[in-house]
Amino acid sequence: MLTWDPPDQRYFSHGLDRGVLFIPGREAMPWNGLQGFDENSAAATTLYYRDGVIYLADADAGDFTGQISAIFYPRQFGECIGIPEVADGFFADGQKPKRFGFSYRTLIGSGTKGDMFGYEIHLVYNCMASIGQRSRRTINGSSPEPTTFTFDVVSTPVKLTGFRPTAHFKIDTRGMDDSLIAELETLIYGDDVIPTEMPDPNVLYDMMNFGSAMIVTDHGDGTFSVEGSQENVPMIDDDHFQLNNINATAPDAAGHYVISPGGTTTVVVG
Repeated sequence: MLTWDPPDQRYFSHGLDRGVLFIPGREAMPWNGLQGFDENSAAATTLYYRDGVIYLADADAGDFTGQISAIFYPRQFGECIGIPEVADGFFADGQKPKRFGFSYRTLIGSGTKGDMFGYEIHLVYNCMASIGQRSRRTINGSSPEPTTFTFDVVSTPVKLTGFRPTAHFKIDTRGMDDSLIAELETLIYGDDVIPTEMPDPNVLYDMMNFGSAMIVTDHGDGTFSVEGSQENVPMIDDDHFQLNNINATAPDAAGHYVISPGGTTTVVVG
């Protein structure tokens, strides 16, 4: 039976943060001053008629484009919009733009759990950008108004095995366990040891294809606990859960089965 507007599913999308710029041959850098990213799939719909009646409605797969808006941008981004720094503090306009990768995070709120309930990490590959018109104005009184820069972005799709090539991927962290989120964010944002890089989509797919890892803890008293994502360990009700994608034998006649390490399953003896 369908239900509408359950309290735990009142989600809404809002906000953008954690912009990261990936320029080949340079270390990745945070984009401070990022205001927004307008996404566009550039998809088209087509209607086919016969004898004045629609006999086929079709929709094409779109190719990703977008527009970045910011009150400022990283110094190195000048290379990507054709205004490279050719000497310390000296920039030459009207040059050939350079390709780059781009990542940002969009926030997901919950009507019952607050604005920071979850988020999606976006990855855009093989981008090319052009800077929009820059309007310079004199300062009005004692309240200067920051200039907004806009950049039109197009991109060349990359291959993901088994799917149509695309330049835009996103990772929805809702329902993922903390260990997988940490692993993904270390891959994208780096840490004190691992450098930040634009990950290959196939690497991300392999990490997430079967859902996140499960940790089964044997407490030694006849009970066990399981940590995992909503995909692998969904709650049936307040007192029961289900195990999916777990490394286990088929239940015997008494309903017993054996869980062992392997695949996505880690067994810990408490």
